[in-house]
Amino acid sequence: MNDTTLCSPGQIEIWVKGSDLDKVKWEGENILVDDTLYSIKAAVSESTTFYVSNRILDSENLVINGDFESGNQDFTSNYWSSCFQGSMPQGSYCINSRTDTYWSTWNSCSDRNQPGTGNMFVTDGAVVPDEEIWCQTVIVDPNTDYALSAWITPVLNLNNAILQFTINSDTIGESFTAKPTECQWNEFFEIWNSGINTSAKICITNENRASNGNDFAMDDIALNKVCYQRDSVRVTVIDSISFELNNDTSICPGDNINLTADTLFDNDFTYNWSTGESSKDITVSTPEIYHLTVTHFSGCSGADTTKIEKIANPESKLYEDTTVCLSIKGGLDLNPGSAKWFLWNHPNGTDTSQIFKAEIPGIYDVTLFNGTNCFTTDRVEIKNFCATELFIPNSFTPNGDDRNDTFGAEAIETYYYHLQILNRFGKIIFESFDIQNRWSGDDAPEGVYVYYLDYRLVNKEFGVLNNFRKIGTVTLIR
Repeated sequence: MNDTTLCSPGQIEIWVKGSDLDKVKWEGENILVDDTLYSIKAAVSESTTFYVSNRILDSENLVINGDFESGNQDFTSNYWSSCFQGSMPQGSYCINSRTDTYWSTWNSCSDRNQPGTGNMFVTDGAVVPDEEIWCQTVIVDPNTDYALSAWITPVLNLNNAILQFTINSDTIGESFTAKPTECQWNEFFEIWNSGINTSAKICITNENRASNGNDFAMDDIALNKVCYQRDSVRVTVIDSISFELNNDTSICPGDNINLTADTLFDNDFTYNWSTGESSKDITVSTPEIYHLTVTHFSGCSGADTTKIEKIANPESKLYEDTTVCLSIKGGLDLNPGSAKWFLWNHPNGTDTSQIFKAEIPGIYDVTLFNGTNCFTTDRVEIKNFCATELFIPNSFTPNGDDRNDTFGAEAIETYYYHLQILNRFGKIIFESFDIQNRWSGDDAPEGVYVYYLDYRLVNKEFGVLNNFRKIGTVTLIR
């Protein structure tokens, strides 16, 4: 397996393949399964290297009768041979094809290669540590690597055997423990270099001191010349790739906004925006959802999204075209409503106030902006009418802002005044005999109303009193 990358701390499966694989052994931290499997799992929290050795054995086994098919011969033991049926003494053994004949609680296990017929070494382990339960001396070549192996199974899963290889009284490798499943054979092996030795006294000792359990079978002990290959795999752990884009926000279409991650990544990382761009930041002007993926060259990646929404255009609430007596009113306040900023174009120039006072007749244009590209335009034409006898407007807005809140005639002086307001059904809804008593429009819905106005003023041309009557409509705007 090639060197690989883990995108965050966690479990990984690593493996070894090859046509000449025999027996392998892995080395490394936090291996979670049998370290002699071709494929293993490990818990990796930081970058680390795992090593694997492949053992290729010579076909000649230097151990004589290692499979015990020749019976109780060719080896020595500090245990004594006892094939007593039903009660094998502690610290004794028997070469036999079955295990359940010695104690009723023992499972019925068979020879590893010849179930039911083949022989194996069956023992009730003693409580004395370091006792040699099996030994044999063989001739070896100096400065040669050898593989020492044995197969073990418990016959009663209780305080299972703990065994140790020794050669010429030196321990070889770590002690090994029989696996807990009864009648399941497991191989244990170690590599030994003969150095200057020309002979090897091979022993297996029992390290278990438990008096209950410690009952097992052993088979297929071997010492073979070995050559082995060694390889490694580097697991590089990449910390989680996490970042945040700009907070969700709103813009006007066409307005620019810069999008960027709050974490800066080095040249081992690439950027991929949903727009197709690959820079570390982008400038956008279209409201939509934007997505960024940051990818390490190993393939590990992280992503985030930001939502850019459209700012609404402002709404104008400017008057309809209107006629007023500007000299009597003292000018007319024009208020187009709410926006972030304003631009007036009027007969005398420009202005950026929200409320603009029209003091002369003419056309007044206003643009309301919520952003450079979020705007609304509106226009009103103001006509001036100041007849000498009396002025009456054609609309009013009873909204409580003290500007054009009431309706009625405006004049310097009257000698008689009678105003009637009728709704669309012809019903009189307001009546006044005093020019100062004006219609407030309370409880009246927005719309057009008919008015009758009878009044008497001095005719300035002739100096006599004249009676006048006006019939018209007034628009109530809310």
